[in-house]
Amino acid sequence: MKIASLLLAATILLSPANLFPQGPRRDVPAEVDSARNALKGAYQDLQHAGGEWGGYRAKAMEHIQQAITDLNEAERFAREHKEIR
Repeated sequence: MKIASLLLAATILLSPANLFPQGPRRDVPAEVDSARNALKGAYQDLQHAGGEWGGYRAKAMEHIQQAITDLNEAERFAREHKEIR
């Protein structure tokens, strides 16, 4: 009985989960939220800038929208892979 208990305790203590514990999952880093807000602000600034600027203003707005979409996808990926909560 003592041997069985010792073997069970050793198995629990030496399990991979105990040998390689995962760090605590975090929320989205503040820098990512800040970047997303800055992108949204830049988009709004360009929306109100007026003029066509040879189509470059609209193209810049498309790039900003794509960057926001990419950040959202990155967050979704991190949540699915338990990198963040």
